[in-house]
Amino acid sequence: MNMNSRYPSFSELNKPIREVVTKRLIGVTTDSSLQEGVAKMVEFTISSLVVTDGTDPVGLITDTDVKRAVADGLPPDIPVEKVMTTGLITVDISTPIREALETMSQQKIKHMLVTEQGDIVGVITLRDLEDISRQRLETYISRE
Repeated sequence: MNMNSRYPSFSELNKPIREVVTKRLIGVTTDSSLQEGVAKMVEFTISSLVVTDGTDPVGLITDTDVKRAVADGLPPDIPVEKVMTTGLITVDISTPIREALETMSQQKIKHMLVTEQGDIVGVITLRDLEDISRQRLETYISRE
């Protein structure tokens, strides 16, 4: 076991993402302001929100989208619909972590929605994968 690794070991990469997915989806509607979205991100200490149009997910607003909006000088009352990431990429909850990482790498994304039987049930982030390694290290240290 490589204690310096930020990411899961080879055996952990074959586990399904259901073991690491965050099932607490927090979102906003398309007409919510950027400021409202950022306030939710701060309140829940998260880096992305699902954006819905009614009950249907239509995008994600991520910390990167927020940085881009600020850098472009967009006002805080702009609707999140104007700055969100569209073209949602999803992965099934039974997919091995390795495959999810490959997809995230190929698509150059840090957040991906997780589906189960076609319904969105959560989100997986690179941070979730870093947390696995941190937990593994804490377990190792506590055994010493």
